Amino acid sequence: MWKADPRMSRAGSIRPLQGERHSSRIWGSKRRVQAWVCVVATLLAVAEVRAQQIDTVLSLSEARTLLRQGSPEYRAARASADAAGEGVWSAWGSWIPSATLSMNLSRNEFTTRTFLDPTGVAQELPDPITDVAKSSSQALIFNWSLFAGGTRFFDVGASRARARAADLAAEATLVRLESQAEVQYWEALRQQEQARLAKDLLAARRRDVEIAEARFRIAAVAQTDVLQAEVQVGQNEVAVLQAEQQAEAARRELSATLGMEESVDYQLSDSATVFDPSGLTISELVVMARGSNPALARFDAEIEAADKSLWSARGTWLPRIDLSYSLSRSEQLPGDQSLFEFAPRNTGNNFGIRLSWPLLNGFEKKWRTGEASARLQEARHNKVNQLLQNEKDVRNQYDALVSAYQAYQIRSRLIELARESVRLATERYRIGATSYLELQRATDQLTDAERGLIDARYNFMQALARLEGAIGRRLARTP
Repeated sequence: MWKADPRMSRAGSIRPLQGERHSSRIWGSKRRVQAWVCVVATLLAVAEVRAQQIDTVLSLSEARTLLRQGSPEYRAARASADAAGEGVWSAWGSWIPSATLSMNLSRNEFTTRTFLDPTGVAQELPDPITDVAKSSSQALIFNWSLFAGGTRFFDVGASRARARAADLAAEATLVRLESQAEVQYWEALRQQEQARLAKDLLAARRRDVEIAEARFRIAAVAQTDVLQAEVQVGQNEVAVLQAEQQAEAARRELSATLGMEESVDYQLSDSATVFDPSGLTISELVVMARGSNPALARFDAEIEAADKSLWSARGTWLPRIDLSYSLSRSEQLPGDQSLFEFAPRNTGNNFGIRLSWPLLNGFEKKWRTGEASARLQEARHNKVNQLLQNEKDVRNQYDALVSAYQAYQIRSRLIELARESVRLATERYRIGATSYLELQRATDQLTDAERGLIDARYNFMQALARLEGAIGRRLARTP
């Protein structure tokens, strides 16, 4: 709460002169207004700083949003799906009659100097004949393929199936990238925690140096204890540098996947929650993956597209029926008339039906049908292979999740024992009941236990991310 300056209170208690009483009140009001304005501005500045600090924290949900917006790989997959969707318009366009509007203006100037007489002998004219021929024509032509063996119907179905397969491929890319980004997110947090642990260990080793020096001054230990403690400090300083470098590398890896520039600075929000995965059954997860994984659904769309393409190829064995209709105008113009005649007087109105059946055109129809049939078999085998691979991935990642949870429980118990061992060893070292080597051994065990607990925690989260990527959807996370 803002408080007035005591000096201002004392100044306000001084009795003003009679001619200055009104002006002093106005001046005091201005001072109070200015003070309140400064307070409000300060509060707004503090709120803005806090907001900026909050914006620098990147949560896992925000990382997924950034991935959808900025990942170059996902945006390329999305553009590929959009391009495949445009092919549907081309397939539907084959049902619409084609219309062509043409106009022709021509001028032909010629000179004749020779001719053939009735006996077939070339003769030369005494006076060459020079003339100019001009013509003007306009036409509007409609063509419509009334029946093409059913290929157009199946081409539309194949195009729509290919567009759906491209959309599902883009969704599968997004699922894979989300799983990859989540794994990298937890890896960056793991390295961040390891760097923090390395700094804490460095501070603890420096305290050991102080204890060893204090005991050396009272001749309680030999100088070798001090030297060994200083060696441990140097080794931990190197470990801190390496841990910070690995943490920065992991953060850059995450930024590249999200499509963020390296100059953007942010912090990660630790929301890792380890839970008992015994509520998940492997059979339900396999069935869930078959129903929700877009990579599997993409193969169904590709099978449908290959099946439609096969029927389209079979349609080439059937006859075709084409309709045509044209309106035309034309006129031959004399040489002295203008070339640009836009209203020719001769008119034409033509209508035609054509039936064609290519009985023999080499082996093209056989080749198209055989290739389409082979593509259909390939798509079916690819789906079976993907089903087997996906079931294998789901089972492997589920086993990894269960093992990571069991390792986390074991590490949680070990770290309590290691901490108690270090506490007892430290107290014994203070009173000279044990050597520095025993203290160092207990400290190393605690360090290994803490690192193991960090690894077990984030191994669990990474296994969960990979399992969700194999299933194609997020699972309910029960603490």
